[in-house]
Amino acid sequence: MLITYLAFIGLALLAIAILYTVLRTARPQQANLKLSVMSGVLLFACTFAVWALMHDPTPSVPVAKQMPTLEELLAEKQQQLTSSPNDQQAWFELGQLYMAQYEFDSASTCFDYAIRLSTTPYASQFAALASALYYQHSQTITPNVQRLLDMTLEMEPFNETALQLIASDHFLSARYSQAIAHWTMILDSNHLGVDRAKVIRQIQQAQSFIR
Repeated sequence: MLITYLAFIGLALLAIAILYTVLRTARPQQANLKLSVMSGVLLFACTFAVWALMHDPTPSVPVAKQMPTLEELLAEKQQQLTSSPNDQQAWFELGQLYMAQYEFDSASTCFDYAIRLSTTPYASQFAALASALYYQHSQTITPNVQRLLDMTLEMEPFNETALQLIASDHFLSARYSQAIAHWTMILDSNHLGVDRAKVIRQIQQAQSFIR
């Protein structure tokens, strides 16, 4: 933009010089008057051109992108699985969406598929399935849930999902010391994704029942 502006000014000055020479040669008496008029016109044109080149219009305020609803995310993930039914990660993510809707039967089915389709299942898959089955059975640690929790903690001793489930179950059963012990394990894990403020509040709540 600056280069264009300088080129335009150069051409304008060249035009003024040529015009001045012509007018002075043709009619010396009127040269100064006509030159003044033409210079004013060219100066105005230059000023307008500079304004047009340098003018930065007020940017329009971008419209905030609307976040998709849970139903839209579910539909999108189901469509993805229609195209790629063996995508274990998509099954796992669909299970998480069902958990958010408290549809624990569907969630457990999705997590089970994710585990079956994985070449090497990992701890978070077993912990997710344990959580879905736990809530599916009215917050009861059934033998199957316990088996999945044991598998999870054997693979990943500080798995937050598994420890939260165990701690919550202890808390609901008034085993406050055991609940505190498992919540403390989550804090001691130093995992970056842990909501430490939330865990500390849970520990303080359990401690208030012990006093």
